[in-house]
Amino acid sequence: MKTRLIHIALAAFLGLALIPLAGCDGDGVDAVEAERDAEGKVKVHVDGDEVDENFNQAEKQFEEAGRDLKAGAEQAGAAIERGAEQAGAAIEKGADRVEERLGPVLDDVAVTAKVKARLAGDPEVKASQIDVDTVNGRVTLNGVVESEEVRAEAEKLAIRTEGVKEVVNLLQVAGQAPPAGPAR
Repeated sequence: MKTRLIHIALAAFLGLALIPLAGCDGDGVDAVEAERDAEGKVKVHVDGDEVDENFNQAEKQFEEAGRDLKAGAEQAGAAIERGAEQAGAAIEKGADRVEERLGPVLDDVAVTAKVKARLAGDPEVKASQIDVDTVNGRVTLNGVVESEEVRAEAEKLAIRTEGVKEVVNLLQVAGQAPPAGPAR
């Protein structure tokens, strides 16, 4: 839209700039002559053929300017299109790099969400009392549960969740000593 307005404005400017040229041509012959007589009155003589010739010449120049303007606009449009394609390729490349770096983190976030959802869906397990952390598909369960059965059920639900590679069950049964942490 903006480009079209520029074209219209330029065409109007060129048209206005060429109108005064209708009165004279490049060979020094004036199509319109004005002079004062002996009494001081202004006499104007218009050579119609010369005016027509000047207008025809101006029209040709105007058409040529229009073609040049169109060609320039087409070149600018092509350059903009190439620039947009390059920008799109750069954005895509950047997105690929972000995905490479954040992909595993996002995968772990998704696994954590899936495990929490499965825990919340089990009526025996109080999911609000269980903390779930995931790193590279390794899920760690922390918190305090009511019984050994709930502890085992939580581990079973976690290991059966898509994306889980390993489960470290650090859940403590209420009233019992905490389980030994993973060997490092």
